[in-house]
Amino acid sequence: MGDRLRQKPRTEWYETPHSLLPMRKAFKGSFIVAGGYNRTEGNRVVAENYSDLVAFGRLFLANPDLPRRFELDAPLNKYNRNTFYIPDPIIGYTDYPFLDQDVPA
Repeated sequence: MGDRLRQKPRTEWYETPHSLLPMRKAFKGSFIVAGGYNRTEGNRVVAENYSDLVAFGRLFLANPDLPRRFELDAPLNKYNRNTFYIPDPIIGYTDYPFLDQDVPA
């Protein structure tokens, strides 16, 4: 796995669905996956029953309107990892732009 992480930027890495099966089968509750999923792969692991839900932490930080962006298949803001967990209240968590208000719902 380490080699794969070095070959691809972390933002493009996600678990392969078949590697989730042992945990999925062992756990009887709602199964949530996370870790670099994009819209397409997130939808795929849910549709193919590898997971019940997908968490999009970093994408949500950079896209406060992520569900709307996914719905419209709109471009995503890129997140800046250097601004994660810093004390500055102005940059990082509060300065990512929303979609233009003129985009139809």
